Amino acid sequence: MKSYALVALIGYVASASAFTITFQNRCSFTVWPAVGKAPNGQPDPSVAFGHRLDPGQSTSFGVDDSQLGIRAWGRTGCDASGANCATGKCNGGLVCTDAGITSGVILSEYGFADFGQFGGQRTSWDLSHVDASINIDTQLTVSDGQSVLCRASNCPDDQAFSSPTDFAADHNSPLGQTYTHIFCP
Repeated sequence: MKSYALVALIGYVASASAFTITFQNRCSFTVWPAVGKAPNGQPDPSVAFGHRLDPGQSTSFGVDDSQLGIRAWGRTGCDASGANCATGKCNGGLVCTDAGITSGVILSEYGFADFGQFGGQRTSWDLSHVDASINIDTQLTVSDGQSVLCRASNCPDDQAFSSPTDFAADHNSPLGQTYTHIFCP
């Protein structure tokens, strides 16, 4: 009986899929990346991550492919505990409890999508600065070869949402990809 349960558990674990968000700090200053979950604009603390990245450092965070409302962003000018940030601030300190709803800066967004016969199950993703500023020039590259770039001096509508209807900025990729969120590309 135990062997059947073990086989079922192994099968379940083997079928679980996740995508990875890797943060790279190419800036000359420290950046505090954060990840949060806010499906339909409602913070959900079940997915939350915060870290300090000095210049040249990187870190990664894994997210289950079935998640909705995932957002990631960079904070600057934070105190030693990752709180009281000059840009990208949030509630909760190093690990935000509001999923970046209050950050007011450019962020990357991710969510599960099923395109049915037109592509199947995928991750929908984008950069967005709707009602927000571009506090850090940001590039988002995907392991499937796609890439978008948004700089404060140049951020076309096909690279990042600047309004809720910039659908040219919406992209999607197969499940299980690695998304590299580059600060100061």
